[in-house]
Formats: sequence, structure tokens, C-alpha cells
Amino acid sequence: MSIKEAGCISMIEFTNHQPNGVVKATSRVSSRGQIVIPIEIRKPLSLTEGDELPFILNKDGEVKGEVVKKQNLSDLVGIIKIKKSFKPVDEIRKEVYKNMAEKELRDGEED
Repeated sequence: MSIKEAGCISMIEFTNHQPNGVVKATSRVSSRGQIVIPIEIRKPLSLTEGDELPFILNKDGEVKGEVVKKQNLSDLVGIIKIKKSFKPVDEIRKEVYKNMAEKELRDGEED
């Protein structure tokens, strides 16, 4: 018998029918102080491994969490628009090696 056949609905379906889209889910604290964030919370927030969830405790004892999505460096490519083009890495590397070699030669001549 499925959940729907039993007259039950999922937490997400339940939430869709609640005013202001409120979701309430329960988790237990492990002996190591860890909790599992219930799927009813993870799924709508698109939480994935590596995302951070800082907790905020207000003076009334209410705990709130904020989702901080992880970002890969590749996600940031192109975020800043500039007019100047960059030199290719190989070209920069050759210049650095050339400068290092010239400095080494100069340092050797001083002895």
C-alpha cells in the first residue's frame, strides 16, 4: 500500500498546502552532536554535500539556519567583466623563467 493509498501525503505535499509554506521536520542529535537534516528541509533548499548551514540562536531561544552554497572556482569564471585580455599562462611562465635565469646569471657575475 502506498502512502497516498493510506491517506498520507509527503511533507513536501503537506507544505504546499500550508500557509506561508511552513515546513516542520524533526531530527535527533547523535552522541557526537550531529544531526541529519530531514529530506523535507534539504530538498526544497537544494542542500548538497559541502554546503554550509550556519545556525543563529536568538534571545528567545529560536534557532534559525542560513544556507551557504558551496561554489567551485569554475563557477566564478566570467563573473567580473574586464576589457583587458590576459596573457596565456605558458607565456607568463616563459617570462618568469627568463627573468629567473637572467637574475641567476647576474648573481653569478657578482662573485
